[in-house]
Amino acid sequence: MDGSSEKLTGANIKYGDPPGCYIATAVYGSYDCPQVWTLRRFRDHTLAASWYGRTFLHAYYAVSPTLVKWFGRTAWFQKLWRGPLDRLVARLRDQGVADTPYQDRDW
Repeated sequence: MDGSSEKLTGANIKYGDPPGCYIATAVYGSYDCPQVWTLRRFRDHTLAASWYGRTFLHAYYAVSPTLVKWFGRTAWFQKLWRGPLDRLVARLRDQGVADTPYQDRDW
C-alpha cells in the first residue's frame, strides 16, 4: 500500500507486493497514520519474530488484498473492522507500541 515494490520475507515467506496493512489502511484511510504505524510496528517486531506470527502474516497477505479490493470501500466492511482494530491499537499502545511515524522493517 505504500507504493514500493519491496517484498518482505521472513522464513522464506513473502508477505505481499507491495507490503501493507491492507485492512487497516482501508479502515483508517491511510497507510501513514498513527493507528497503522502502531500495527506495522507490531507486525514487524512481534508477529514476524515467531513462526506462528509469520504463518498468520502469510495467510493475511494471501487473503486481505482480495478482501480489500472487493469490499474495502464499503461502509459495512469498514464498520466490521473498525472496533476490533481500535481495541487492538489501544491495547498495543498500552503495552508501549509507539504510534509515531514508522518506516517498514527491511527483511
